[in-house]
Parts: sequence; structure tokens; C-alpha cells
Amino acid sequence: MVSLKRYALLVSVSVVVSGQLVGCIAPKASSNSKPTETKAATAVKPEIVRAADLALDVSSHKNIPTLKVEPVTAGAAQGLLRGELTLAPFVDFEHSVKATLTITNPQTYAVDLRYNTGMMADLWLVTQKGKRLWAWSEDMMSTQALRDSQLGAGKVISTSFSIPPKAFAGIPADGARLEAHFAAKAVESNATLMAPVVLLLTME
Repeated sequence: MVSLKRYALLVSVSVVVSGQLVGCIAPKASSNSKPTETKAATAVKPEIVRAADLALDVSSHKNIPTLKVEPVTAGAAQGLLRGELTLAPFVDFEHSVKATLTITNPQTYAVDLRYNTGMMADLWLVTQKGKRLWAWSEDMMSTQALRDSQLGAGKVISTSFSIPPKAFAGIPADGARLEAHFAAKAVESNATLMAPVVLLLTME
């Protein structure tokens, strides 16, 4: 009888011990699942950040200023030739803008032209008070060479300029004047060849 009691006691002790061992093993399995949940959570965060950045990029485009362009009449002094200055669309302060000067001879006769340099025309950006902010010729190299040419009746010549971002960034709040100056002079004539073509630029 004693041996049977001891055997029963040993069996009950082994059951308790095994239950404790099982209880000790179970938390390890649950602790292994926590890093998996953390990884899943962190994998979502970069998507949220990228979406926020995209929203910021889109909203920043709404603050890009626009360039208002108004032609300014030259008054009575028109000259023998007529000039027209056009600008390509303004994008932002990181891109240059192309400007084109078109010169037409409206006369019924050819006009003789004389250039002192290889430059056909120059482009200036000046304040309303006449202070020069930028000139196309400052960034260009031109040869000092005397040359003559002729612009026939009804004929057209044109030249292009590239206005850098730094020029637009310097436009004051009240605007600035973009002036195209034809470099040629009339041969054997005191008449005005062409008055400067002027555009009023305002950033809005």
C-alpha cells in the first residue's frame, strides 16, 4: 500500500511539473509573434510618408507666381522699322524663358543697316525708374566688327534671347520694363531706325 501511495504521489507531482513547463513555454511562442506585428506596422508608415510628401509637392505648385506681360507703346518716335517682342510662357524661377524680337520693314523701299558688332539686338530689364537690373549682352560675347546689310521692303528678320531665372527673381513689386534694343543704325541717315520695344513685366 505504501508503494502505491508513493507512486500516485510521484505521478501527481510529474503532472504539476509538466503543467508548469507547458506554462513556461507558452509565453515564448506569444513573444515571437510581437516582432511580426511590429514589422507589419512599420511597413505601412513609409507609404503614409510618401503620400504626405506628394500632397506637399502638389500644394506648392499653387504658390508659383505668374508673369503678367503688357506691351508699352513707343509713342510718336516709331522709326523706319517696326519691332515686336514676344515671350514664351513663364514656368517658374528654375527655368529660362525664351524671348523673340521680330523686326519688320513696313516701308516701300529697302533700308540699309550698319552694325558695329556681331550682336543684332540687346535685351534689357530695367526698373520703372530706369535702373538696369539685367542685360542679355552681359552674359554674351560679341565680336567688334563693322558690317552692313539691307532689309528689303516688307521683309522680316528676327533674333532670340534666353532670359535666365535670376533676371525674373529681381523684378520689383511694382514691375520692371523689358526693353529690346535693335543694334543696327541707318546708313547715311539721321532718322530713327527703330524705337525700343518695351514690355511691362509684373510678377503676381
